[in-house]
Amino acid sequence: MEKLISVIVPVFNVENFIDVCISSLIKQSYSNIEIILVDDGSTDSSSMLCDKWATEDARIKVIHQTNGGLSAARNAGLDIATGDYICFVDSDDFVMEDYVKCMVDAIEETDADVAICDVITAKWPALTKPITSNRILDAAECRTWLDDLISREYVLMVVSWNKLYKKELFADNRFEEGKLHEDEFMINRLLFNIKKMVYVPLEEYVYRMNSSSITGSENEFNVAHLDVIDAFTDRIDVSLVNKDVGFAKITLRNTMYKLADYYFKMEGHQSVIKSKMRDVLDKYRGIITTKQKLKYELFMVSPAVFRMIFH
Repeated sequence: MEKLISVIVPVFNVENFIDVCISSLIKQSYSNIEIILVDDGSTDSSSMLCDKWATEDARIKVIHQTNGGLSAARNAGLDIATGDYICFVDSDDFVMEDYVKCMVDAIEETDADVAICDVITAKWPALTKPITSNRILDAAECRTWLDDLISREYVLMVVSWNKLYKKELFADNRFEEGKLHEDEFMINRLLFNIKKMVYVPLEEYVYRMNSSSITGSENEFNVAHLDVIDAFTDRIDVSLVNKDVGFAKITLRNTMYKLADYYFKMEGHQSVIKSKMRDVLDKYRGIITTKQKLKYELFMVSPAVFRMIFH
């Protein structure tokens, strides 16, 4: 008997995208799925479209709730999911026909905790080293994929929607509500709780550029993106608790780099960013290198001089 897969789709004001998304799900080659559409207080026709699709396919369940954000929508889906495995699809994206099947097969063959597939997108760089067949990643290797913020490996590892998870991973885990970059927080919960992932080098998820989404180009320098700094410091703390000082140091490097980058791009929020930098420098002085300390203390004194030297 095929195991049941719960596909959770958060929905908010995506009337121009949602039909393509749901259509791609009902056409999956792996048919034993439940599709949970969580309408998160949409004000366009998305809510009506969800209900319409539910009348056309018995595998579709619809939740309507007041707007609580992406994390709240995913959590609502998790609360009613009955599948053996969980996956997420954003409603402005769509998936290829074997999206579910390729990851189910990979997990079943390897007994991995999570399967991860590649993504069709024009936005990301190529993998640092090409991978042409399924690859098992132990927990330490998963963390190395988070070393370089601008790598394809980093994004593939962080995002929640190109993965299939054993349901028990969410027994005590939920997405951080009220924050952006919820995926960055969630991967922190998983990094030290999984034994292995399996990477499937098939482009089965199609990431569409929705410029009006909160992570789209129209909101690229919204001050709310500073939530990612909280996710990074949480990752440092989790790493230190689990005695992976090397990964904590790499994440600290990325945290300070990101703060400095935001300082020069988020007009009007420089004081908040400098305050966060001060907190980071003070809190993690035990693992910061002398070179880093000098570099970012210069930033605190004179961002303009810092920029001339390092940007």
